[in-house]
Formats: sequence, structure tokens, C-alpha cells
Amino acid sequence: MFELAAQHSIGRPPEWALLQRELFETMADAVDRFVDENGEPYWPPRGYTGVDGFDDVIEGFYNWPLVYALGGDERFLEHARDVYAGALRRGRNAETPFGHPMVVDEFEQCRDWFHLGEGNLFTYNMGLAAPTDDAVVDRAERFARLYFDTDDEADAGNYDGDRRLVRGPMNGSMGPDHCDFSAYEHHPYGAEYRWASHGLPWRDLEFDEAAELCDPDNEERLFEVLDERCSKGDIPLNLNVTSLMTNAYLHTGEDRYREWVVDYLAAWRERTAENGGIIPDNVGRSGEIGEYTDGSWYGGYYGWSWGGWHYVGIGPTVAAENAVLLTGDREHLAFPRSQLDVLIENGLEVDEDSVHSTLYVPHKYGGPGDYHYDASGVLTEDDGAVLWRDGWYEFKPHRDDPYVFHLWYLSLSEADRERVDRLRDWGSRDWTQVDYRPSNKHGAGQEYAWLAYLDGEFPDYPQRRLEASHAHVQERLALMREEGGVPDDVDEDYLRDRNPIVHRGLLQLTMGAPQPVYYGGLVMAQLRHFDPERERPGLPPGVAALVEDVTQEGVRLTLVNVGGRDRDVIVQAGAYGEHEFTAIELDDERVRPESTCIRVSLPSGTRLTVAASLDRFVTEPSYALPWSGSCRSRVRDE
Repeated sequence: MFELAAQHSIGRPPEWALLQRELFETMADAVDRFVDENGEPYWPPRGYTGVDGFDDVIEGFYNWPLVYALGGDERFLEHARDVYAGALRRGRNAETPFGHPMVVDEFEQCRDWFHLGEGNLFTYNMGLAAPTDDAVVDRAERFARLYFDTDDEADAGNYDGDRRLVRGPMNGSMGPDHCDFSAYEHHPYGAEYRWASHGLPWRDLEFDEAAELCDPDNEERLFEVLDERCSKGDIPLNLNVTSLMTNAYLHTGEDRYREWVVDYLAAWRERTAENGGIIPDNVGRSGEIGEYTDGSWYGGYYGWSWGGWHYVGIGPTVAAENAVLLTGDREHLAFPRSQLDVLIENGLEVDEDSVHSTLYVPHKYGGPGDYHYDASGVLTEDDGAVLWRDGWYEFKPHRDDPYVFHLWYLSLSEADRERVDRLRDWGSRDWTQVDYRPSNKHGAGQEYAWLAYLDGEFPDYPQRRLEASHAHVQERLALMREEGGVPDDVDEDYLRDRNPIVHRGLLQLTMGAPQPVYYGGLVMAQLRHFDPERERPGLPPGVAALVEDVTQEGVRLTLVNVGGRDRDVIVQAGAYGEHEFTAIELDDERVRPESTCIRVSLPSGTRLTVAASLDRFVTEPSYALPWSGSCRSRVRDE
């Protein structure tokens, strides 16, 4: 392994380094568990019957193993294992309307991949944190096998390998046929929720105006429509299954998982080409587009008319990322890029001032009809109806959807960077400030401030980002102190809403990585750190890291040892060793490691700054730890 040694002593460490180490320590003391005497979460309650909410419980601690993998205390991993085991017990003891539990064989029985994607973030983070844990590896393989079509009696019937399609929008350990929208417990989106703004496939039926969708008397008929049109066949959201396969590949290196990802993504690209370049949101079990929607390519579950681009964009982005990671071929990014370009081509410019205009892109597609409903922040007609143009509607800035940012991050091309600027919300977003209270549960949107830092426009970003992370921790601790124990009203969100652990800023600053696509994406990173003394993932105690630049050529990294002991740290190229260090510039010296890892010696009170050239996606990705021999070059077979 190539070795470097820090030569520069520091007086007082930089503020960002002190804040970073303090954040790790504060969060370690803040890890708390709202569990009962058996170590189980308080939700779902005893006697509960339903299918919704298990992912929300997992979201309450899904990032604990990730923070451990970044360098957090052992308690993060210990508590994560304990609470997950307790959550699985609760899930196994919660019934559904179908005569089996909510969780079967440690996997949700039948859910959509918006929610399965959220819940399985824990699965993927455990791969980063504990790749040698037999239970973690076993789950990765078992979960992936649920989506192979075999003659095995355990085959859940989720996947049709001949047609390369997932057989239902709802799927899981019990298969896609346990989908019944008319069962009240199975679907939360009744008349009192947001039928109208989601715009389910109703405009060709008996309803005359959107307000009728909010009438409880119509709820039974609306569930019938869902069952008729949205309970079978494939949807773009199912492309999230590729993360399950990629996770299994990272553990095992077995080609069948990579082949599944490439084949399934290719099937959706073929359907998109057949549909004139726009991804259809529903495909029947025969493989026919619009099989259950009277031939319409829109109107499916989590599709263009129901939730729009926010949901449709998840699958193409996640699957393309996974395919690039597994194959090294960035051509796969052409798929999500083409869908963003469809929105751009149909967008409308809105002048913000004499200099800037914002592109309002359509987020939904549907047939003509009445579009009088409450949809904030979108362009409207003079009479207040949501603007509809040639099928496209809900024109608004791209906002927090991370898809355009992830496209650039994987390609690092100038054209994709220009696309980020093209979709910037010039009217309301200041890219040089940090939102101390994110507007959504996944905290998206901070990538744009980080990009301003990488561009040299926001030099204080590391400190501001870490200060915001500290504020998040203290705010959650204050809430728990005020409550003095278990909250009076425990629901599926109670853990998530009190989780004091935050990882987003640490990913950006230490690994040069954005927040993964929250609904099921894997961590994609420039660098990753390991502690060789303790033989575990993450930065050693007292060591802080800052990725100061990310370019097509490589990265600039500073490591600081603010502690009282000499430390060594292994720096890996990529989250999974998928990149290779081709050159390292240190002071006036330029060396060529030609390896996936370098080892850095950091005496107490020293720092090291290097410019590292990277050849990206050229080696086989793996969860393997550096001391297992994985640091030698794993160049892909051509």
C-alpha cells in the first residue's frame, strides 16, 4: 500500500476540524433508544393490523450504521443492531389484513419501492459499517433472491425474468398479489388525504372535477380504480430493486446480481424508446405499456399523473447510478439525462429580475380536464386552475429533487454541470446559505450550497454546515428533555422525528459525497476512510477530513489530527474502491500510487493536504475492507 506522512504542524486546528470531531463526540453521547423493556420500538402497538409504517420506524435509526462507518463511536453500530432486531420482532408480531405478518423473513410483505427503498437504506448502510457480519451478508443475499424468478418453492413471484419486469407496484417477501387498495389498512391515501393533488387516473371516468376526489362518498370507487389500474404490472419506481442487487454484489462479487441490474435497466430503456423517449409509468404483466390503463402510458401508481417527476425520477436515477458502479460505463446515465431533458424541453421561463429567469419544468402529465385544485408553487391559469399545456402540468422549479445533481456527480461532465445551473431556482434559493431546519425529512437541497463551496463561492460552507448539524442534534435533545421520556402519542414517525443523528454534512465534507437518493439509493463517494489500528471503517479518533474540491481530474483532500495521539488513516478511492488513485501531488512532489488505497501517517497536531488524481469506475467495487487485500488494483476485465 502506498504511504504518505504529514509534515506540517498546526498551532490551533481549523474551526471546521474542531467542529467535525465535536460533532462525532456529541452524537455518540446522544444516541438514544425509545425502546421498551424488550428492546423493541413502541410502534407498531400490540394488536396492530395494517401494512403501512414499518419503513418509518427504520428511518428513525437508519443512519446510525452510516455515521459509524464515517468514524462514529462503536455505540452507533451496537445500538443500530439492537434496535433493528427489536423492530423486526415488532414487525413479525404485527398482522396484516391478509393472514400473515407485516414482516415475513425479515422483509416487508408487500409494499411499494418508495417505502421499501426508504426502509432498506439501513440494509445498505450496514454493508458499509459491518461487511464481515454474517447476518448482514445473509440478509443481502436473501433479500436479493426475492427478485429472482426460480423454480424454488420460496420464489415470491416478484419478477418475470423472461419479460424482465417486476410483476406488481407492490411487492416483497409475500409477492405482488397481496395488493388490495380497497383494504383500508393497506393504503393511507383516502379521501381526506390528497387524491386531487396527486391526480390519480380518474379524468376519463365519471368524475367531473378534482374536488370530487376529496368527497368521502367517492372513496370506495377510487379504491376500485386503484385496484383495476394500479395493482399489477411494472412501474419505474421498481428500478429501486437494483440497489438490492447492487448491495448483494458488493458483498459477494457474483455476476448474476450485476447482470440483473443491467438487464432490468435495459428493459426500461427499451420501453422508453418504444414510448417515444418518455418513460411510461405502467407496464402490464404481458409487457404491454398501458395494459391496465386503456393503452395510456401515464396513469400508473407513483406515476406521471399521481406523483409526477418527484416519484418517476427516482428509479431511472438510482438504477443508472448502480449500473455505472457495477460496469464502469457512464453511458447508463443517458437514461435519466434524457428524462430531465424532456422536462427542460417542455419548460417555461419565468423572469425573476432584470438578470435572472427560472425555468419552470412540468412535473406531471395527464389528460385534459378540470385542474382546479390546491398545488402550491406552480404556474396557474387566470382562473386559478393549474396550468396545463399539451398534457404537461404542475410547472415549477426543479427544487429539492436530487436527480440533476446526482447526474452531474456521477458524470462530472461540463454539460451535466450546466444542466444543474439551467435548473437552478433563481427566484427563491440562495446557494450561499445553509438551511438550519430542512423543509423535508430527508434534508435534501443542501447539495446546492455544497456545490457553491466547491465552486469557490461559499468558503464558509464547511463551518456553516457543521454548525447546522450541531443545531440539529441539540434541537432533538431539547425535545427529548422536554418530553421527559416516551412521548404521549407514539406513531410510526416517533423515532424518526426524534433521531438526533445527522450524517449529510459529514458525507459531503469527509467523503466528497452527496446525500444518497433518499428513497433507495446507495452512497456514491469520491473517497472513504478507514482506521487501520482498530481495523474498522471510518476516521480514527481525533482525525478530521475535508474534501475541498471535486473535479473531473480528481479531488483535493485535507486531513488534520486534532487529537493527542499519533494516528494512521487509510484513504480509499471511492466508497467501494471503485476508483483508482493515479497520481498524488503533495507539496512539490508528484507520485503515482496506481492503487485503490493510500495510507497516511498523521502525528498529533499535524495536517496533510493532497491533490489526488482519480481514474473513476475502473475497478471492481466491493465492501471488502482494505486490510483484506482489497487495496491492490482490481481493474475490470475489458
